Amino acid sequence: MKTEDLSIKGLYRVLEKSTESVNKITIRVEIVPEHPVFSGHFPGNPVLPGMATVEILRELITLHLDSEARLIKAPVIKFLNFVNPVENNIIDFGIELSNTDQGSFLCSSLIHFEKTVFCSFKGEFRV
Repeated sequence: MKTEDLSIKGLYRVLEKSTESVNKITIRVEIVPEHPVFSGHFPGNPVLPGMATVEILRELITLHLDSEARLIKAPVIKFLNFVNPVENNIIDFGIELSNTDQGSFLCSSLIHFEKTVFCSFKGEFRV
C-alpha cells in the first residue's frame, strides 16, 4: 500500500495494510510529531488526543471499506497508554468488523505497537 496523507490535515500517514480476511485487518500508521495538535496537547510533553485516535480509526475503516464510515456508538473505549509521537510514532490499528442485522457493523480494535497497547475500542459504525 502506498504511503498516504489522510484527512486529519497531515496528522498521520498510512504505512502499510495487511488483510487477514475481509473483516480482519491491521493498518500501520506513522504519527507526524511536528503536527500542530501537539503544540497545544501538551507543550513539552506531546500526547495524541483520544478523540484523534478514534478519528484515525474511523478514517482507516473508511479507507478499508471505500465508503464513509460514521460512528454511531462507542460503549467501550479504554485508553491504556499515552501515544507520545516523539517516543512512539508508529502505531498498529488491529481492526475486526462484523455486520449487524440493522445495517451497521460492529468494530473491535486494538491500537498498539508491539507489546504496548494504547487503546482498546468496541463500537458501532454505519456507512
